[in-house]
Amino acid sequence: MTVIPQRPLGFGEILDGAIQFYRRDFGLYFLIALVGALPGYAMMLALGTPGTGVNAAGNPDFGGVGFDSLLLILANAAAWIGTLAVAVAMRARLEDAPVSLESAYRGVIRPFPSAAGGYLLAMLLVGILGFVIMMLAMILGIAGALSGSLALTLGVLVPASLAAILLIFTLWFSSTFAILPAVLIEGRSASASLRRSFQLARGARLRVVGIMLVAFIIQNAPSFGMFALSGGFDMFTSPDTVGTMGGGRLALQNTIDLLIGALTAPFGVATVFFLHHDRRVRLEASDLETTAAAMTTDGP
Repeated sequence: MTVIPQRPLGFGEILDGAIQFYRRDFGLYFLIALVGALPGYAMMLALGTPGTGVNAAGNPDFGGVGFDSLLLILANAAAWIGTLAVAVAMRARLEDAPVSLESAYRGVIRPFPSAAGGYLLAMLLVGILGFVIMMLAMILGIAGALSGSLALTLGVLVPASLAAILLIFTLWFSSTFAILPAVLIEGRSASASLRRSFQLARGARLRVVGIMLVAFIIQNAPSFGMFALSGGFDMFTSPDTVGTMGGGRLALQNTIDLLIGALTAPFGVATVFFLHHDRRVRLEASDLETTAAAMTTDGP
């Protein structure tokens, strides 16, 4: 890699380097991410006001909820393809190779099975562990409730639930941070890319999770902020408002989310490339390997 410094990087250097690298081709990455988010944006506009989950008879509307959930899954899948296209473009730019909107999306075809498979395997792994942990938390909570002590119930259930959430986030970040670089740079398969994430996180799991968590906050805080300012959390704090929000207000929320999401998503991708490089340098001295290869290429 010619763009990333060939040495171990500090916590702040990784985040700052990701920002600077993103700024080099800001317009291109924004456009790629925006194109990927447009199908989901169109689906959300077509969906309109979300349902209440209850039909006219007052019974659960499983069909409506299922349809809404399907659209959300498809929207997220389309946005993820846009993220993969951004990663393809960044992979090319790390080597100072030319890239365009068309070539980025054309370049998605080959790595798609491995990249998607890696994330699906990670989701399965995290889902299973999360289910087990939450079941244990529920069992502990029930045990506390049977004891007749509310303080004991809360004292057991709340810490157990927080620990479960922390473990789930830790496993997710440490299992996925290197999937895209492992697939695009190292040419690894789905299962191998997942194993690569765990391998590179070895001995520095808290550092990896810390960097990914900060990047996650930077990437998603603007969307959450605008969502709150536009009244989006009303549907959670006041359930009676669900189904009564105007179409114009929802369209505004979706449009803001579209633009902010396309603006911040490339930063997250750049972060994983810098973090992947840092872990390779620290564990495998890849900086020396790259320098030796460059000297061999240049010759005397």
